[in-house]
Amino acid sequence: MTDNTERGSRGPAPQWNLGRTRTIRVPIAIADQLLGIARRIDQGEAAELEVLLTQEDRQELSKSPWTANCAC
Repeated sequence: MTDNTERGSRGPAPQWNLGRTRTIRVPIAIADQLLGIARRIDQGEAAELEVLLTQEDRQELSKSPWTANCAC
């Protein structure tokens, strides 16, 4: 998989500060809320979301080269 954002007729891929993405299946009833939480974490607004991130999550985020400016 390449990091090329050109996707032909589908348009550019959504951009995330934390890097590459993968598709997951979540219940439709909470999909928008989860996407909102993910965007806030991606933008470094995790201070009030701290309870949602486990120590393992924080360690994994700290390994990413894209988290240099993230307050996660």
